[in-house]
Order: sequence, then C-alpha cells, then structure tokens
Amino acid sequence: SNAEYMGDLCLCVLIMSFDNFDEETDIPAADLLTFRYRAASAEVYDDEYDDAPSMVSRQDYSLPDAVRSFVTTLHRAIKEGDTFEVFNLYENNFNKLTEKYYKTAAWPPAEAISPLVDDDATFVLLYKELYFRHIYSKLQPTLRHRFDSWNNYTALLEKMTASADSQGSEFDLPAQWMWDIIDEFIYQFQSFCQFKSKLKSRSEDELATLQENADVWSVGKVLHYLHQIVAKSDIQNTLEKEKQGDSETQETDESPSVSKLLGYFCLVGLLRLHSLLGDYYLALKTIECIDLSRKQGLFTRVAACHITLYYYTGFAYLMMRRCSDAIKTFQNILLYIGRTKQYYSRSYQYDQMMKKNEQMYALLAIAVSLCPQRIDESIHAGLRDKYGEKMLRMQRSDEATFEELFAFSCPKFITTSTPSSEDPVNANQAYKLQSKLFLREVRQQQLLPTVRSYLKLYTSLSTAKMAQFLDISESEFRTQVLCMKHKMRQQVWSHGSPLDGRLASSSDFEFYVDKDTVYVADTKVTRHYGEFFIRHINKFEHIIEDLST
Repeated sequence: SNAEYMGDLCLCVLIMSFDNFDEETDIPAADLLTFRYRAASAEVYDDEYDDAPSMVSRQDYSLPDAVRSFVTTLHRAIKEGDTFEVFNLYENNFNKLTEKYYKTAAWPPAEAISPLVDDDATFVLLYKELYFRHIYSKLQPTLRHRFDSWNNYTALLEKMTASADSQGSEFDLPAQWMWDIIDEFIYQFQSFCQFKSKLKSRSEDELATLQENADVWSVGKVLHYLHQIVAKSDIQNTLEKEKQGDSETQETDESPSVSKLLGYFCLVGLLRLHSLLGDYYLALKTIECIDLSRKQGLFTRVAACHITLYYYTGFAYLMMRRCSDAIKTFQNILLYIGRTKQYYSRSYQYDQMMKKNEQMYALLAIAVSLCPQRIDESIHAGLRDKYGEKMLRMQRSDEATFEELFAFSCPKFITTSTPSSEDPVNANQAYKLQSKLFLREVRQQQLLPTVRSYLKLYTSLSTAKMAQFLDISESEFRTQVLCMKHKMRQQVWSHGSPLDGRLASSSDFEFYVDKDTVYVADTKVTRHYGEFFIRHINKFEHIIEDLST
C-alpha cells in the first residue's frame, strides 16, 4: 500500500542520514553511543529503598569535546598516580568547565561518562561525588538526589576505609580533594538535617519516605564512617608519637600517606560535626591529639582545613567561656588569612574563605567585648574598621547587638531527630537553644563593663560609694564584684590538648575587697614595640622588592 511504501522510504532516508553523519564527523564510531538516545532503564536501588521510583526516563547527553577530554584525562591521571595533574584538573579545569557548560544545569550523569573510562567503578564513585557536590552548590537538590548522594558516599567511604586498611594507593588523590570529600560529606548531612526539619514544605510522600529510610544521613551512620576511617588510619597514635618526639613519625609527616591524611581530615570533620550538635567539650576532645602550636601541622596543607579547624576550635572556646583562648585562636587564624589571602584569590573557595574571615572577626569582636584584652595591632585596626560602632554598643551591654553578631557568625546548628506530624521540630530550634545559652552568659555580665570602668579610675574606694555610682544597693554591688572575679578567672591554654589549661586571670588589672573597701592593684600594661617595628620593616622590604622587579 502507499502507507507502507512511504514508511519504508522514510526508514531508508533515516538510515542513509546516519551513515552520512558517521562519515562526515571525526568522532570515533565507539563514541557515537554517547550521542544517541537510549530507552528508559531501571535504576538499581538497595533493598531499603524499594519504595523509591524504580523507572526513570534517561536521555544520553551530548558531551562537549572539552568535557570528554577532561573526564578521560582525569581518569588517566588518577590511574597513573599523577597527583599534580589530578590537582590541576580538579582545582582549575572542573570549575572552568562548570562555568562554561553547567552553570545552571547538572553535569552529565555517571552513566554518560562510564563508557569513556571503561566502567571504572572507583572513578565513577569519585565522579558522582563531584556530580552531587555541583548540584548542592549550584542547583536545588531533590530528595532523590540526597538519597543517591548518600548511597554514593557510603560506597566511596567504604572503599576509602578498605584502601586505608590495606595501605593501597587506589585513592592517591590530592590533599585538597580528600579534604573536600570529608567536608562535603558533613555539609550534606547538615543540609539533610535542615531539609527534613522543615515539615510545612514537605509533601506526604516525602514525609513517608523520610520515616521509612531513617538510616539515610542519620547521625549514627555519619559518625560511624568518620570514626571508622580514623581508627583504620591509626592517626591518633601517630600524632601522639609525634608529640613525644618520635623521629620516624616526624619523617613521615613530610610526606604523609593517603590513609594518614584522610584520618586527619576526619578528626577535623568530627570537630565540626560535634560543634554543629552543640557538644563543645567532645568537639575539643576529638582533636586533643592535634598540636595547634605547630607551625607546619598537617592542617596547613589545605587552607580550608586550616580555617575550619581554627574557626570551630575558637567557637567552642567561646561557648565554654574560655574567651582568652578564643581570642588567641581567632587572632592566629586571622593573621594567617591576612598574610595568605592573595594566594587564594583565584581559588573557587576564595569567597567561602572570606565569609569565614568576616564571621571570625565578628566572633573576635564578641570575645573582646566580653573579655577586654590587648590584641595584635593589625587585627585591632581591622576590628575597629569592621565592628567599631557595634563594639561600643556591646561594651554598653546592648544585648541586641550581641544577638545580631552571634546570629551572623555562629555555625548552622542542626537537630538530628526525624520530625513527625505529632512531634514537629522547628527548623531553628537548635539555633535558638544555643543563642539562649549564649545570651544568658551575656546577661550575667551586663553590669561588668561599667564596674570595670569605675574600678580603673581609683586605687581604693568604698563599696557604698561604688554602689551609689552604679545606682544599685551595696549588697548587689558585692554580688557584681564577685561575679566579675568569677568571670575573670578562666582556664587558659598554653600547650598540650586544647582542653588543657590552668586557671588564670584574664583581666588587665587586679582588685580585692577588704571589709567595706575595694582596693585596685596599680598595674601597668607593658607595651611591646618590637613586633610593630618588625612587621613594618618586613612590609617595606616587600614593597622595595616589588618596586625593584
């Protein structure tokens, strides 16, 4: 019939067009499958995800030549153990390709690139880690994305644990990538906790799926994987031996193994995780084997790890009322950022580093307002420029300013429980609890700045006169003086574990009460001029070098 004839004619034309396509292009025939449509296929899920949709409609991507080249080159570099090439591809090329091709869209799925790497299972896991990280960074992840990312991370971390146990080189990745894997793992857990706490924006199917898959991104599972890697790497014993001066471990510190680096990053990750959960003692206990006084510690190998370690350590000190240690911690890392930020200006993490820099300046402003003491002049100048007016308000015990800076600079706390319609969980409940505890400490010191300012004016003064100045009763003044003595006595770290320290006064003056009189010790703060001249000499030397070149 005419219909059959026309159908056969169209089929012949279609076949001829495909033959001409293969001849006219320079693309190898083996790669043409990447450009052709495949029928929908079933996705494989674990038994615990049987309720998830089993069929998805999938269409192969038309991969740009630059992306195909990136995938094959990265695969070859990882197989050959070329860490420098892997770092360049990961740090530079991946982000350039993202900006060019996938700024508002997801990277091709693993099924699209798998044929290019001979279905290498290990590489596919690493690629999927980048794939999901890009979705979390640039797009809005769905519940399906969150579950799939969890499956990929569990498989990836299990392989990493096995590799660390066997001392293999299958994951001989750059330190930056290994840190980003652990950091992103904790970030996605944090994001999932915030996602499931927002009941009003969840559908009934999503709530049912969350209830049925309670183990997905559960805090117990996340802690299990991090502790498992730490145990397999034996990093804690290694660091303890380094503290005791073991020459063998100090030699390996110059070129640490993959398992050692991974275990070290997991320790810093546990510090962050426990801080997000509000357990500051356990957070500092986790890093007790890390020597923060070492200038060339492993944390210095990755700038983001360095900043994370000091940010969460300083915040834990602040919440534990160890303001002196918090000030020292923030001051050290802010000086480091100030010296090195020009080297990271082209890094894709530069904006995040600068955000943490601003947050730590805000936390330092809070700590200095609660516990006034001398700090580095360059840091003090930056603090005055950024938060000079707000510090004046905090010194007048303006609670709203304390709350504003705390809200800006604190981590995004999480609640790990799975909410239900019968027992809803407020998304901001964890933050409100930590803010309440912090503001309670602020209220206890509400009158102390005024008391401190009066005491600095006299060498001795009657308690009745001081009470009259403050417009309070004499008994209440004695209570405030006792409170001030208590708040000035803090545990101060000098060496050893971050939890170690001795009780010392954090104030720049001393006083005592004898019967009805307050006596103030005549103390004079010694000014250090040497650091000022050395810093400016170095600065002028750099200027002369720049001018001469």
